[in-house]
Amino acid sequence: MKSTILCIIALILIPTFSAAQTSSKYVGYKYKGVTPESTLPNGVKHFGGSLVGDIDADPVYGISSVALRTNKMLWLEVSTGRDTNGVTGWQVKDVLSFPTLTKADYLFFAGDPSIECKRGADLVENLVGVGKIFRKMGVFKPTKLWTANVSTQKFETVKVGGIVCIYSEP
Repeated sequence: MKSTILCIIALILIPTFSAAQTSSKYVGYKYKGVTPESTLPNGVKHFGGSLVGDIDADPVYGISSVALRTNKMLWLEVSTGRDTNGVTGWQVKDVLSFPTLTKADYLFFAGDPSIECKRGADLVENLVGVGKIFRKMGVFKPTKLWTANVSTQKFETVKVGGIVCIYSEP
């Protein structure tokens, strides 16, 4: 009986803890710059992104929102080329994968104009996360957060406690 109860509890908790996974499958992948809603040669659909860190640096870093079927991902990338029109190519440095998001979950990344998160009075830079939006209250309640660290070229976990996020519809 106890083992049955423990199995049930484990089945309930596993999806909660596996909301995001790191994935090395795409690390190192290179592609040419694309417009949002484009499909990359590897079949991944690109939904757009934003620059992080020093946007005047060369190379420059960015975060892209992508998906392969129902698996949504955030890619931390570094530019691989530039011309007079801007960045011409990207290389994936780190990946957060979200295979079990529900329709109620909202995935955001640095540069999202509708979400602003602070710890105390300070804006948290290069933040990405997943959580729920409460539109009537103007609040985003994060369940998991990371920062895009351009020095280590990795997404690093951020404690949710003490972070307050506001939501304003674009």
